[in-house]
Amino acid sequence: MKRLFLLFAIGIASLTMNQSAKADWEQFWNSVRVDYVRNKCWPAPFNYQDRAATNSHLNLMVQNGIRLQNTLGRFHFDSVTHQINHAGEMKARQILRNTPDRRSVFVLEGLTTSVTEARMQSTKDALARIVGDERSLEVYPTSREPSGRSADYINDIYNAERQSIPAPRLPAASSDSGS
Repeated sequence: MKRLFLLFAIGIASLTMNQSAKADWEQFWNSVRVDYVRNKCWPAPFNYQDRAATNSHLNLMVQNGIRLQNTLGRFHFDSVTHQINHAGEMKARQILRNTPDRRSVFVLEGLTTSVTEARMQSTKDALARIVGDERSLEVYPTSREPSGRSADYINDIYNAERQSIPAPRLPAASSDSGS
């Protein structure tokens, strides 16, 4: 009786283990098949993800470049009144004329909020004078200053260079009687 019970218990245990081993074996071959198919068609399923990952960085760089290109810096505003000056209005015209699909204008923040607000309002007023419709324009503050110098500084350098050029002189004539 004990032997019969022991054989019965061993039979039940082996059937139970056989089922779980069979399930693990099927799962193993299923994963082998999936890995084979994945490796066989390898680059194609991942091309779109790779392109999206690459383009997200490129799109970010393009957006940052557009922001710097469309930014009115400190040289575009009067340093005392913080109103937009002639150079700022010309830059605003250039932004509106040359970038019709990217008409957002960015204004460099001042040291205080009152300076930033004065610059923003002055820019909105100037854009409204240029375009006529104030509602279609987007003006945003930014903390990134575009690289560059004021036009007055560049003009001073140019004038100093022009004034330092010596007057043209012809070399002295030589009376060589060489044959």
